[in-house]
Amino acid sequence: MVVPVILVADSAPLLRHGLLQALSHADATYQVHEAATAPELLRLTELLRPALVLAATNLAGAPAEPLALLRQLREGQANLPVVLLAEVHSLQQGVIQQLHIARVSGLMARNASIAEVCSTVQQVLTYGCCPDSCGLDCCQVTRSRYELPVAFTSRQLEILHLMAEDRSNEEIARCLFTSVRTVEYHRSQMLQKAGTRTTLGLVLFALKQGILRLDECAVVAADR
Repeated sequence: MVVPVILVADSAPLLRHGLLQALSHADATYQVHEAATAPELLRLTELLRPALVLAATNLAGAPAEPLALLRQLREGQANLPVVLLAEVHSLQQGVIQQLHIARVSGLMARNASIAEVCSTVQQVLTYGCCPDSCGLDCCQVTRSRYELPVAFTSRQLEILHLMAEDRSNEEIARCLFTSVRTVEYHRSQMLQKAGTRTTLGLVLFALKQGILRLDECAVVAADR
């Protein structure tokens, strides 16, 4: 029987110990290794080829952006399951949406309970991701800890990025191999969620929320 290898990475020894203790209470048996820094985590990831990585977003030596850490971890294993651990309310909505698009396996508070850790690990190892929560199709975000004012679906985010490039509904439909009516529906849903009536208003809202970057927004530059 193959025992899954799990890498636990956090710069705080007490939190690493807490994760190890939580995993020791799981029904399944795991081979757990730990890392205190990002370079150590990346080295162990390449060496051990783990079944799952649990890593703090503020890990010592890690990039400032959680998305960059996720990409580094998956350089050698494109489908590596990764659950990122964050401080309560430390992630902006835009960052969470970006991680969602990149197919992070889960998001969990660093002070998660033993039951939450065990449940998340079991579901990620079984299904590759956690079940839907807070409107994020493949992210486990504890509702009470990460309450989002607005949650766009993955399809809406794709359309939003193309809208920011000043693409028409017809152009977006061709890019995404869907109908113009579907694009119009998602556009109206996003306008309603953002509480605005125009494309420019929606893009400005997305910039404020951190969902879009200014260099992605041709429609804003054109309006200046």
